[in-house]
Amino acid sequence: MEPSRAPGVPEALFERHDRAIRLYLKRLTGDEDIARDLAQEVFLRVVRAGPGYSGAAPEGAWLFRAARNVFLDHRRHSMRHPTEPLPLNASARADQPLRLDLQQALETLPALDRDVFLLCEIGGLSYAEIAETVQSTVPAVRSRVYRTRLALRARLVPHWSTHP
Repeated sequence: MEPSRAPGVPEALFERHDRAIRLYLKRLTGDEDIARDLAQEVFLRVVRAGPGYSGAAPEGAWLFRAARNVFLDHRRHSMRHPTEPLPLNASARADQPLRLDLQQALETLPALDRDVFLLCEIGGLSYAEIAETVQSTVPAVRSRVYRTRLALRARLVPHWSTHP
């Protein structure tokens, strides 16, 4: 299904960032449909904010910060209004075990470490942009990305070196 652009969002902005925002949100939620809905909410907030982008932070960092805030709002709402949880692999195909293992490994990480890692790997943001997004420092971001890579490698490599 093709993502729909929120009314009023400049097409160029949407085209530059929609895919990365949706991938980031999909990794956070584990569900493609929820990620698509949350991505649309990100762009709706952009429209509602009007000329909210001042240029103080890079455009991508500004949008990923909005995406992170939308996700945190969604998570808080979900905690207050629980529904039947979807199984972890609800949107994954059965022939994608590595993707499921990665999703499970990501879910074991502290929330901030997971966010920083996904902003780097999925969002493609620089350490400075990530630091701006999560209100941290560049050295702290660099350290979190490094530790997260080590933790994921420790969890995934032994499993996949014995189970192709």
